[in-house]
Amino acid sequence: MYLDEDGDQMNNALTLPVHRIIPFSNVDGPGNRTAIFVQGCNLKCVYCHNPETIPKPCNSNGYREMTVKALVEEILKYKPFIKGITVSGGEATLYKDFLRVLFKEIKKYSLTCYIDTNLIFDWKEHQNLIEVTDGYLVDIKSYGNMKTLTGLSYPQDLFILKNLLEAEKIVEVRTVCIEYYMDLVTTVQKTAELLKNYPNVEYKLIRVHHRGLSLHQRTKIANNIPSAEKMNELKNLAMQEGLKNITIIL
Repeated sequence: MYLDEDGDQMNNALTLPVHRIIPFSNVDGPGNRTAIFVQGCNLKCVYCHNPETIPKPCNSNGYREMTVKALVEEILKYKPFIKGITVSGGEATLYKDFLRVLFKEIKKYSLTCYIDTNLIFDWKEHQNLIEVTDGYLVDIKSYGNMKTLTGLSYPQDLFILKNLLEAEKIVEVRTVCIEYYMDLVTTVQKTAELLKNYPNVEYKLIRVHHRGLSLHQRTKIANNIPSAEKMNELKNLAMQEGLKNITIIL
């Protein structure tokens, strides 16, 4: 074991439960990137398209524990072809200590480090990770109480999003749109109101879809998929708040 200049442990005791690695992805941030999906999530969204990554590592199969050294070696295989890495999930921020060390190592090779997150984390406890993270891809679930949508009784506000915007750390913001399970209008209004002052940040309104979902999931969302007209109404609502950089994905 040894410590780097900031006192971070670099030993085999520090591991990340990796569900899978996609060597080349063009949908996990700008440019060609290596996407790393972790095992474990703090939410259980009704429309989750990676439900196998939700269980915590101790209760799940199909993942491998990787050290910083092993993961860096894997990533460097793709270095000539990528701009950086994006850690997704599951929920990447559950592993803040590992990611801080990983990112500091990866940045030595002139690669950027992004996190795809639901923003459900403690702002103060994550300052060290935020410092070494180049950008965040953010999934705003539902403004206010999220229990019906995610199973978690936690009010999602936009405090962390606001702070990351001010720090110029936001790459894109998304909201998966589903009726009944969330307050669509308020979520879009509140998010657009905040993003209008950051024209370079794209807001994606994504209509929930059932491709790849289990039969149980498809049954739950079948009657709650917004129409194309409803999606356009939401876009217009965001534009009324002053937001211009907005995309609908049907």
